[in-house]
Amino acid sequence: MNTTYRMSYKLCLIASLAGLLYGFDSAVIAGAISHLSNYFSLDAISTGWAVSSVVLGFMIGAFSGQFITNSLGRKKALVLTGFLVTLSSIFTAFPYNFTLFIIFRIVGGIGVGLGSATAPVYIGEIAAQKVRGKTLGFYQMMIAFGILAVYLVNALVASWTPSPEWATQYSWRYMLGAMSIPGCLFMILACFLPESPRWLIKKNREEEASQIINAINGNEYDSQATIAEIKRSFQHQSATVNSERLLSKKYRRVSLTILAMALLANLCGINAVLYYGNILLENIGIATEKTAYYQQVVIGIAFFAAAVWAVYRIEKYGRRKLLIIGSLVCFLSITLLGILIWLGVTNLFMLAIMIVYILFFGGTVGPILWIIIPELAPNMIRDKLMSWATFLIWSGSFIVSQTFPMLTHSVVLNKLFNGSFPFFLYGFCCLLWFLLNVFFITETKDKSLEQISAEMSAG
Repeated sequence: MNTTYRMSYKLCLIASLAGLLYGFDSAVIAGAISHLSNYFSLDAISTGWAVSSVVLGFMIGAFSGQFITNSLGRKKALVLTGFLVTLSSIFTAFPYNFTLFIIFRIVGGIGVGLGSATAPVYIGEIAAQKVRGKTLGFYQMMIAFGILAVYLVNALVASWTPSPEWATQYSWRYMLGAMSIPGCLFMILACFLPESPRWLIKKNREEEASQIINAINGNEYDSQATIAEIKRSFQHQSATVNSERLLSKKYRRVSLTILAMALLANLCGINAVLYYGNILLENIGIATEKTAYYQQVVIGIAFFAAAVWAVYRIEKYGRRKLLIIGSLVCFLSITLLGILIWLGVTNLFMLAIMIVYILFFGGTVGPILWIIIPELAPNMIRDKLMSWATFLIWSGSFIVSQTFPMLTHSVVLNKLFNGSFPFFLYGFCCLLWFLLNVFFITETKDKSLEQISAEMSAG
């Protein structure tokens, strides 16, 4: 590891653990949902609510992130993330009733949503310029690792006993309760992070910012020049704060581009695979209840491997090229899966198609989304734009997670499409994402945040 960037890697790796919480908290339901549904006797709508309620929390946390990170700072927001996730894990594992389960599932979602709005901003602002893309990739890598970790936990818990009664009563409790371990660990580690220099400069705490900039880049680095550049980017903006900034003439193009990227990302269907993977694999006839857990582990390994690849290749190939290739392959693979389901095909080739989809989403769209949004967002609206973008990311996730069981149980849609309709819908969104990349996304590789901010404002 380059010693010049050792501090950047260390701080960004700690902050990126917020992504692990996101991956763990969102994917844990894949193993727990069938037994949870049996325990509470849930119908299709309630099952969707048990899954999607956490996404509602994501949306609340993401939207509130702009106020919390701006007033309290990035560091305290990350500490709060760990606390809320730990609290949620304990109370969702031992709920008095389904209502209490939903309340604390939302609480955990608020923590994860806050972390998802804060961690990429913190990493983008504190990392040295030369390694910013790689360190922002840590966040997606940790999301993927969290997903893989929880799939392994789910498979381990499911293997403890073949008793269906035990599974209904207790297995989902262990799965959900395991979240308290990474949640508590992250809360403790976040307490040792320094504050973002850009936030400190915005709060007129330049001496503290200078010390942190030198610690990150080395004592020979000209921190005063960096501070002056950051201050100039702030001075060109109005001192008032209002909602029209995002869509003012100066920012309209970049804001609409980022918001469209955010909304379409999860409408591509990734959460149907990650949240309902066990049920999906069983429904299309390529897995039993037991083997579905292990096939989910294979999917988790593919997702993690893709994220690791992205971290090490993002600076070589750039953002835009990878987004175009990834979104095109996602469109082709998810559409082909829909065609095979429509034709009634049931073989392991379908699992291979799902893995291809996972590999390209996890290696391109997933990680680059979190890298390019904070890069494209101009300095003075980065907090708000990142919060709105994250809010829309979770809106898409909420739509998919709430409607997937409803679409798959629809008598009319099943008669017309034989269970394939959701995948054709996700394929159409992948196509829109591809066109957005081709015509509206610009490259951000090897540019400072201030340079990107100036270019986007001028555009």
